[in-house]
Amino acid sequence: MIERNGRKIIVSVDDFGISQKATQNILELIDQKKVDRVEVMMSKNITPGDVQKLLASGAALDIHLHLAKDKLDWWQTNPREINSGIAKRMVFFIFNFFFGKGIPRKAQAEWERQINDFEKIFGKKPDGVSSHEHIHFFSPYFRIVTKLARKHSIGYIRWGKYSAEKVEKESEIARILGYLKKRNKSVFENSRLDSSDFMVSFNWIGNFDQFLNSLPTEKTIDIVFHPEIESEYKIILEFVRT
Repeated sequence: MIERNGRKIIVSVDDFGISQKATQNILELIDQKKVDRVEVMMSKNITPGDVQKLLASGAALDIHLHLAKDKLDWWQTNPREINSGIAKRMVFFIFNFFFGKGIPRKAQAEWERQINDFEKIFGKKPDGVSSHEHIHFFSPYFRIVTKLARKHSIGYIRWGKYSAEKVEKESEIARILGYLKKRNKSVFENSRLDSSDFMVSFNWIGNFDQFLNSLPTEKTIDIVFHPEIESEYKIILEFVRT
């Protein structure tokens, strides 16, 4: 954790295991002690060597729940479309929720399997829980994820106790998640799970210092990076001084 402008910043890196590039870049960052939390996507492409490096890193290891099992092998060596736009993402999300692998009962079974795989492979429970593309913010999934977290004694969830209003004004995705956060406030509070004070993805932020100064001091901000994107990988190298 680093401190800047009187705020404590948690550096989280997403999508370990989603592609060879993501895995390689994250391993290089943890070697340099620049990461606080690693979001691990369970897949057969995670090697025993990867597991040992993650365990030795000292970073918190969170399970990054996903519904992308059929794509992980393809993404290992093929280009992945990362910024596909909010409209396209919403269409795929809605279709999968009602007709595909995202049907809640199917999602719950798949996510429990992923948690069990994590515990088997790493020999420990996940330090926290999050989800690919933040889908756990959607109310039916949020209830499932908090239930699974309690069942498996996972104490931390990527959430953010408060809304970062400046970012929500600048980013459509942040605005949607802020709305869902309000919808799920009571579920979060009743879950007794811990979280950072604020959570934002780096690509939602315009002027970084202005964003930090818009938040109260002495608060923790979980900033999510995607090291598979070369520009964000380089930003972490420069941003985090060891």
